[in-house]
Amino acid sequence: MHTQTIIRKLKYSLFLLALLLWQPLSLSAQVITGNISNEFGEPVPYANVFVQQNQTGTVSDDAGHYTMRLDVEGEYRLVFSSLGYESQSQEVLLTGDSLWLNIQLKTSGVELAEITVNADKRDPAFGIIRKVIDNKQAHLKALDSYRARVYVKATEEIDEKEAKKKKAAAVSLATEGDPEDPFAAEAAAQRELLNGLNMVEMELTLNYQYPNRYKEERTAYQKYGDKNGLFLPRFGETDFNFYRNLVRLNGIADLPVISPLSNTAVLSYKYELLSTDYEDGELVYKIRVIPRKSGNATVSGLIWINEGHWTINRIDFELPTGALILSDRFRIEQHYAEVADSVWMIDRQAFIYGTDTKGRVFEGSTTLRYDNIEPYYEFPDKFFGNEVAVTTQEAYERDGEYWAAGRTEKLTEREAEMVRVRDSIYAVVNSKTYKDSIQARYNKVTLLDLAWDGVGFRDHEKKTHIYVGPLASMIDFSPVGGWRVGPYASTFKRYGNGRILSNSGTLNYGLRNGDFQGDFSSWFRYDPFRLGDVSISGGRSFEAINQYDAFLNLLKPSNYILRDALRIGQQIEIANGLFIRSSFELSDRRPLTGLDVGSFVDGVVEDNDEIIDFDRYQAFISTNTISFTPGQKYMREPTRKIILGSKWPTFSLAHQKGWSGALSSDIDFDYLQLAIEQNVQVGALGNSRYRAQLGQFVNTRDLRFVDFKQFRQSDPILYSDPLHSFQSLDTSLTTTNLHFEFHHIHHFNGALINNVPLLKKTGLKVVAGGGFLWLRDGNFRHQEVFAGMERVFKLGARRRLRVGIFGVAADSSNGPPNTSFKISFDLIDTWKRDWSF
Repeated sequence: MHTQTIIRKLKYSLFLLALLLWQPLSLSAQVITGNISNEFGEPVPYANVFVQQNQTGTVSDDAGHYTMRLDVEGEYRLVFSSLGYESQSQEVLLTGDSLWLNIQLKTSGVELAEITVNADKRDPAFGIIRKVIDNKQAHLKALDSYRARVYVKATEEIDEKEAKKKKAAAVSLATEGDPEDPFAAEAAAQRELLNGLNMVEMELTLNYQYPNRYKEERTAYQKYGDKNGLFLPRFGETDFNFYRNLVRLNGIADLPVISPLSNTAVLSYKYELLSTDYEDGELVYKIRVIPRKSGNATVSGLIWINEGHWTINRIDFELPTGALILSDRFRIEQHYAEVADSVWMIDRQAFIYGTDTKGRVFEGSTTLRYDNIEPYYEFPDKFFGNEVAVTTQEAYERDGEYWAAGRTEKLTEREAEMVRVRDSIYAVVNSKTYKDSIQARYNKVTLLDLAWDGVGFRDHEKKTHIYVGPLASMIDFSPVGGWRVGPYASTFKRYGNGRILSNSGTLNYGLRNGDFQGDFSSWFRYDPFRLGDVSISGGRSFEAINQYDAFLNLLKPSNYILRDALRIGQQIEIANGLFIRSSFELSDRRPLTGLDVGSFVDGVVEDNDEIIDFDRYQAFISTNTISFTPGQKYMREPTRKIILGSKWPTFSLAHQKGWSGALSSDIDFDYLQLAIEQNVQVGALGNSRYRAQLGQFVNTRDLRFVDFKQFRQSDPILYSDPLHSFQSLDTSLTTTNLHFEFHHIHHFNGALINNVPLLKKTGLKVVAGGGFLWLRDGNFRHQEVFAGMERVFKLGARRRLRVGIFGVAADSSNGPPNTSFKISFDLIDTWKRDWSF
């Protein structure tokens, strides 16, 4: 009995073993192999072989040979395709044996512009990309107009790791032994959420007309927290269209990037075919894009191409970090959809960006979802113009129900919670009781306010603010007579229609001469959309003869006079890009004779010039300037206009007149000045800025030295604004005759350094430029050139300091050639996301 049991168990074990051995044999890889050739018997290298049932595939080698393994027996449909050939499908039955299958492809009737894929030269991806390039003009023109609804969601998450650690430790010590507060954890979590997440939602109608005319109609807008770190694209500035040769990245990078689909892309990129897949009935090539050199003008990542259509299916590109303005990293994702027969356009794109600072990480993303796309939309005449975006008042008044119904991109759990918390407290923080309590706290005067911060009084109902400077600000220094003491105060009022009124004033007392001085100013913006404003100012002060002179010269009393003045000014935009500015000044000018002009800087700054003595006189001067910027683009808000710039120069004509006899004026002169200036993007080679001006006194019947045309002496060591000054002018110059000056600076933004293997990792960027000055007096000329290196340093999440070192070579008609070195400092304008020069 025992022996029979053992035999039965042995038989059962052998049966299980046989079953286990048989199972993998029945599922073992089924091998299909063969050769792919054309009708002439020539091998077709890198042909694609696809299995429709499981959407896998392989690629033939350089001799047209392919091998494919399938795990399960059965019937399969194989599709064979290659550039320049008609696709061919073949039904096969796998029964466990290897299958040899040769395929002959017929040459396609559509020529490939003589594209030849040679195995020993290029990856097949080159041929695919070449095909897209050959057809890209057709793709750009295929959809010559459209109208679409776009939902925009921009978020920024702030991870304060170090701050959290310190806060957690402090809370742990503070609450040790205290009774547990059941609401403290929830309140702390809500505070952390509100402080750590910023978001903007926007809904707009996007209108497009070939070749690059865009207009946005923003119909809904909601801001949660601080939007300064968020990227909100303006289609009027850039459309991120990679069918174009260059993709401009205004506000993101200081260089446009060369598209992997540009006509000369093969010089900048390598390509690698990663896979070929069927997606929704389309054959899609997945290609890796690899820059030939790591630089600031190329992208890297992935691009998917639709076979047959030769259109972009989607992209995932990383931007070069060296060119980014405020971000440490930036990625672009785009997804295309077929909106008409063989016509594809973007239906979703996302921008993922981030910045790291000490103890904090800022991670941002901006997603645009397109729907209700109307291809070939017929726009009325003159629909497109210089107004590239308009936001209605209703856009700022949308409620939570509107957003809940209109979102086409789902909020994350954290985003949804943040919206819920902010919406729940909206009524509270906008109630009069809450605003009164905040106002009372702000208006409370403390010792710190009196000593250092200043005292402020706010009225939220009248939208007014009064500020009185602290004790520390009462101490001031003047190059004439030294220390002065006195208060400063200002007021501000914002009206409901966007108008603004600002006033300020000072009164000070000179300790050395026992004299009182002061000034006041008032500025009123009465037409926010036309940027119309008026101002009045005046007072008594020591004023420099050349207020834009070298820094050391501004510390010399010999450069000053005593002036009592009253000024009235206005500006307004009478047509888009056409400004008229006027100012009128009545002044009483006196020398400094009889005053003690000494100060503690006398031993530091040497002033060998005597105080200028002249007869006291009155001057009434008017200045009228008309400037025009053709093609100026702008955005319209409910109560204001935001100027975006133009691809054209700004032209200006100014006339300054000293009136004889008017209001007891003793002077009589006329001065004309014509100027042109522009900021030009020179493709991938950087950007240039230039300014040129021609001036002439046409009447000098009574022209006093204060009103001569002044040219600034260069500072030692410090590099000054290269568009309004020279770097190697060794003395201040004046003229009463015809004069011409030209300034130019070009930032290569990495275009040269990228070709130097070691230097391109340092973050240095080359800059060069020059200037020229000609005076009719003595036929004087001064010319200079400069070149140097700049590097941007991070001062925080959104603050950047650019430091440069320059070498300057100059030559003047009144002296020998000379060289010098300068250092520059420039802070970025975070609103414009641009530098001052």
